[in-house]
Amino acid sequence: MTKLFIVATYQPDSDARLEQAIADTYPDRYYAIGRGQWMIAANGTATEVAESLGILPDRSPLSGAYVVCVEEYFGRTRSEMGDWMDAKAPRPARSLPNALSKSWKTRDPLRSLGKRLVTDLIIVLGFAMASLIVMFFLKIK
Repeated sequence: MTKLFIVATYQPDSDARLEQAIADTYPDRYYAIGRGQWMIAANGTATEVAESLGILPDRSPLSGAYVVCVEEYFGRTRSEMGDWMDAKAPRPARSLPNALSKSWKTRDPLRSLGKRLVTDLIIVLGFAMASLIVMFFLKIK
């Protein structure tokens, strides 16, 4: 499954080397976000992406960089960046039961309140019936 990774460096002198490593390793799967920041669409883990770029070895000229896996994303951005993200690592569709339950909760708060009241009423009536039955059997003896 393709995931999105953010690759960033805090050392401006590493920008060119890191971008070259990204372009060589992921030629059609990266997007430049800003100075020292790129997004990569890849399979694997953040460690594997960092290893593939040469960030992890000791004394690497890219040691001032890090890789973060993006589990979920939401927000507003430039349309071309959003389009790139959706094309490279589309978000999974919600399953029908989850989508329906979420839409009921957001559209009709009275429905969930009604369900709770009915459930509470059934519990109270059940205890009342049990009490009446116990009282009935105790009086007969």
